[in-house]
Amino acid sequence: MLDRRSFLVRTGLALGTGALSAGCRPRLRGETAADLQDWRAVRGEFNLSRDYIHLTGFLLASHPRPVREAIETHRRGLDENPANYLHDHGQRLEADVVGAAAEYLAVDPTEIALTDSTTMGLGLLYGGLKLREGQDILTTHHDHYSTATALRLRAERTGASVRAVSLYANPATASEEEVTEAVVRALKPRTRVVAVTWVHSCTGVKLPIRRIVDALAKTQLWRTSAATSSLPARTSGCSARAVRGWCGVSRRRGPPPLP
Repeated sequence: MLDRRSFLVRTGLALGTGALSAGCRPRLRGETAADLQDWRAVRGEFNLSRDYIHLTGFLLASHPRPVREAIETHRRGLDENPANYLHDHGQRLEADVVGAAAEYLAVDPTEIALTDSTTMGLGLLYGGLKLREGQDILTTHHDHYSTATALRLRAERTGASVRAVSLYANPATASEEEVTEAVVRALKPRTRVVAVTWVHSCTGVKLPIRRIVDALAKTQLWRTSAATSSLPARTSGCSARAVRGWCGVSRRRGPPPLP
């Protein structure tokens, strides 16, 4: 099973190596690859100002040197001949990314669809839910507004209802049992969709998706489906096939802050 770090490295290499034929800058004489086991060496790959301790890598991250070089190579190729560059590299690079994502999520590549953002993916996923008037969608107060908005619009169009519940009282002490029991307790006979986010950016809580899916399977609501957003740091123990829909975004995070 591919872990998150290997997935990010692999997809980054796929995007970078696709431009080699366009003339990627060779490593200079005496220039050595960074020792990725040394966090200071990793930190040195980023052109971040040393005047600050950067704690916002989860929002916007500075690019490390290999990524900067790949971006510059792609930029140069697109500037020189946009149409030819796209036709020569676009399809193959997208296929490489889809293949890596499929391996990471333990699914077939044909089950992966690339979108511009998680917001777009959620809109497509939830906007296509097959619901009837009176049926119920269960989500949480911890989800992003994109989830809430997409579900609200779908409910208005189909006549279904949307309910949001809290899964834990205190994120610092949240347990798998508390979260799973909150989901099961909130189910109703007409619940058809459970929409949750695997990792809550507002609290850092990662939901026990495998446990929630197993708990749903034990209920009498055999037609209830689970959908999740966010790409997990680890997928071990829960294939993406455990849920009916999955919208994720993978961000390259910046280096850890150093004293």
